[in-house]
Amino acid sequence: MGVECDIHFTNSTHGTFLSGQRLTGSVQLKLSETKKFNEISLRIAGYSAVQWSQKRKQGRRRRTIYFSAKRDHLSSVKVLVAAQQNGSPTELPAGEHIYEFACDLPSHLPTSFEGSHGQCRYTAQVIMDRPWKFNLTYKVGFTVIQPLDLNVLSPAIRIPARMEDARVFCCGFWRTKPLYVRVTVPCTGYVPGQAIPLTIELNNRSSRTIEGVNMKLLQEITYTSEMPHAKTKQEVHTVVKHIGDGVAGETQRQYEQRLVVPTVAPTASGDNLISVAYRLHITVRVSGCGSDPVLQIPLTIGTIPLVFYQPPTVAVPPEMPSPVPAGAIGFSFGNTSQQQQLPSGSSSGVTKQEPHREGTLPPEYLPPPTYEEAMNAAAVVITDDSDTHAIGTKPYVPLYPSYNFTDVQWPPPMPPKQ
Repeated sequence: MGVECDIHFTNSTHGTFLSGQRLTGSVQLKLSETKKFNEISLRIAGYSAVQWSQKRKQGRRRRTIYFSAKRDHLSSVKVLVAAQQNGSPTELPAGEHIYEFACDLPSHLPTSFEGSHGQCRYTAQVIMDRPWKFNLTYKVGFTVIQPLDLNVLSPAIRIPARMEDARVFCCGFWRTKPLYVRVTVPCTGYVPGQAIPLTIELNNRSSRTIEGVNMKLLQEITYTSEMPHAKTKQEVHTVVKHIGDGVAGETQRQYEQRLVVPTVAPTASGDNLISVAYRLHITVRVSGCGSDPVLQIPLTIGTIPLVFYQPPTVAVPPEMPSPVPAGAIGFSFGNTSQQQQLPSGSSSGVTKQEPHREGTLPPEYLPPPTYEEAMNAAAVVITDDSDTHAIGTKPYVPLYPSYNFTDVQWPPPMPPKQ
């Protein structure tokens, strides 16, 4: 064919960008001989789509209903080679031709995601319009991350979470003494690469044997259709799991387990067609008849980890800070216009606003994240019906940020008092 094409991203070697960031790159075109083109354009696009089917019975007949939805998030076209002023094709000589491009990504773009019933996908595609011949295309995928800084969420994310369960087991008219279960985590916000410290207390006053304790981090994906009507479909995946040892009857025991968050998409909710949520799921497996205690704690997986105090190396605005929200002692917040909501009956009329943390993570406390392939992700084919004459493509897997906490004490130790 004599035409080779490639797309390089110059400000991201791994092809991952934050929403609101400028995407820059270049298109490299190699021709083995002189070629004529009506136009060569670059299309940068992003969309979310969901699709699934469901079988229903209607009398003696069965029918299949197809649910779907699609939303466009990004559409940008840049003409790299245009036709001549008189409308005749432009002739390109043999050799290498390089065309640079730039695209400002909107700040509202949702995070890239590939699921079994839908995807949020971003692509860059070169379209070569040739006279009297079919078009040639070349497409690559890239990842967009909607940043989720855990430090600017509700202060409640920093408060330890606890779930408790008391269970009595019955067999006929006989009732056992209670089994008490308590699960505690120090906070409810984490990032990939970080360990979730779990504390599980078991006070088994019954005669039943606890066969084991299943500890899971679950990912719940919700797909929302718009055609033929609004409907949701959910799927749940276990992203990390640990099984604790059993406990004999009339025995107490405390587990301390760390579940490391793998490379997964950050929590995503709102108006997009695909939402992602996480929760801890603890099941205490008890021998004999009766239901097993199940405890669940919702978690938020972000892209920037919690900072439990503002190190002195980070610049703080000179203005007086606003009052620190309850449960966030030790945090520094900027913007003096932000105040706590006054008690009812106050004449001030000032309403409460969410605090905004000034500054960023200091590099001496935590190395910057790396971008890794999504856990258990398989490369997907990003070509579609418009790529009937594609001259090549690259396998695509979303890349998400992951931190290395191996050699870092986190949270950092508090500085000594002066």
